[in-house]
Amino acid sequence: MGSITRRDFLNGVGLAVGAAAGSAQAATPAADAVRDPAARTGLQGQTDHLAAAAHARRDGDRAFEGPAETDPGVEDLVVVGAGLSGLAGARLFQRHAGRPVRILLLDALDDVGGHARRNEFTSRSGRRLVGYGGSQSLDTPGLFSPAVHALLRDVGIDLKRFETEFFDQGWARRHGLVHRARWFGREAWGEERLVLQRQGEAAADWLARTPLPPAAQADAARLLAGRESPAPPETGRAQRRAWLAQITYRDFLLRHWRLHPAAAALQQDATLGYFGVGTDATSALDAWAAGLPGFGHLDLGDGVDALMSPSGRQLKAGQDEYVHHFPDGNAGVARALLRGLMPAAVPGRTMESLADSRIDPAVLDRPGEPVRVRLRATVLGLRHEGSPDQASQVRLRYVDGQGTLREVRARQVLLACWHRVIARIAPELGDAQRQALDDQVKVPLLYANVLLSNWHAWHRAGIRSVQAPGGFWQQASLDFPVSMGGLRFAATPEDPMLVHLSKVVVSGDGRDARSQAAAGRRQLQGWTFDDLERPLRALLQGALGPYGFDAGRDIEAITINRWSHGYAYEYMRPWDAYWPGGPLPCETAHRGWGRVAIANADAGAYAYAHSAIDQAHRAVAELLPQARLPKWSRFPGPDPAAIGLG
Repeated sequence: MGSITRRDFLNGVGLAVGAAAGSAQAATPAADAVRDPAARTGLQGQTDHLAAAAHARRDGDRAFEGPAETDPGVEDLVVVGAGLSGLAGARLFQRHAGRPVRILLLDALDDVGGHARRNEFTSRSGRRLVGYGGSQSLDTPGLFSPAVHALLRDVGIDLKRFETEFFDQGWARRHGLVHRARWFGREAWGEERLVLQRQGEAAADWLARTPLPPAAQADAARLLAGRESPAPPETGRAQRRAWLAQITYRDFLLRHWRLHPAAAALQQDATLGYFGVGTDATSALDAWAAGLPGFGHLDLGDGVDALMSPSGRQLKAGQDEYVHHFPDGNAGVARALLRGLMPAAVPGRTMESLADSRIDPAVLDRPGEPVRVRLRATVLGLRHEGSPDQASQVRLRYVDGQGTLREVRARQVLLACWHRVIARIAPELGDAQRQALDDQVKVPLLYANVLLSNWHAWHRAGIRSVQAPGGFWQQASLDFPVSMGGLRFAATPEDPMLVHLSKVVVSGDGRDARSQAAAGRRQLQGWTFDDLERPLRALLQGALGPYGFDAGRDIEAITINRWSHGYAYEYMRPWDAYWPGGPLPCETAHRGWGRVAIANADAGAYAYAHSAIDQAHRAVAELLPQARLPKWSRFPGPDPAAIGLG
């Protein structure tokens, strides 16, 4: 099989009403009683319960200003946030402090890893399956900084093994899953219809089977064929690229190509997985970087343009195959970092054991240990004991899992939580930095994993995914074909299978990405599990029912991971006129003060795992100025020198 790219998985090389409700393990009331958070079904992630204390603090509840119990001793480092950046920062501090240190990590969630979350299931057949409920893969390691590579090696991750051992690149083709599928739902298109695009089929042929009106079918075929196209503007190549950076891809299709609105709507969701917004808010230049159609006549050359967003630059520059994926996504990276910090928490020493082992919660917060992780602990405020430039300690106030208000003292603090949280818990900051921190409006996401008893219907259809243009759930796809340790990927259609569904929750109304994300989060927080489960079942039943799928019979369990604060916001034209020349809000936002440093993907305005690690390096270098750390990337996106921007 040829090279596998990120585009393949997001756009569906082998991707995906009124179904019978059926009873899945998903909605069991006792789901939260399961000891291992990864094994819980139903609604998980950033739930209302776990966010209650933070939201009360945000809304002005003064109950948290009363007396607090003080934790014994003084920590050398308190890390706020046990996601990838917090874990990486803690590991770097541990390795480079030059002495034994006490480290405490506090996180409001119920599991380690933050947005890098593991979902685990046991099928009726007794087989154990593991999927990713958040951060997906290590994307484009060829562009990682030396610091990222060094840390991954330090915690036992050998990236080459994904390319040669763990990821089965020929799996889909061997099983005949070679067609693309699109599900047109009634709400968006007026009728329900599954359309298969057979391998090698001309665009006009499969478009003729869609519910698009004939004029829209003709326009969409013209765009996809790329033979008949508008004349390019009479300018030079650089000017044409600059023009594309100032318009959205949707405007490019409607005004330059003069497409029928329904033909343009067919492309609306194509940029969501890359940029966190649809084509109505993605620059046409970034759409070109992502390989979307319509640009062949413009003579744009090749290579990266400075005006591309960070993700656009990475997509255009990256050459790596998209295979660096643990069975639980980047939760595998989080587990490796945790094991580096406290080996007893994750048994074993190999990459295989990262997949097989469960985190021992009894080890995480054991009194007297040099490193502890305290979950369900929401930090509500911090302040230096005296002037920040002279103080020797910082006090942090938090609510623990039992609802008790507590204080902990630390010699140094790493804030690896979201920027908008920092703006609300750090009263010592000035207005300019607080405003810059508030600029990071995260993109809300839904990631669902569905345990199927078999995947016969997918095999009969010859597909491994279904795209749903304009649908509630934007795609459904069979899990990544990764085998690691005792976790073996499906060998026959009779085997149980995980199906992954995703939704980027933005308004799609043409506003800037920040406004769309804020509106999407308000909408997301009003949805119940039932509101999310119904369209999930409807999509799978509608698309696969003709091939023998029965939602009530074949679905065994559902976990839906709600990320009200998901992707870090990335700078993008046409909305951010200061990009890339600056000054950039993240550079003002991530400045440390006193004994406090700031990390996380927000600090790099770049929604990737390697950015979270790079920012941890930058922050630890501030805390330990004498430490000799490998070279990290401080830029939003890949280092400009590494992609030819100088």
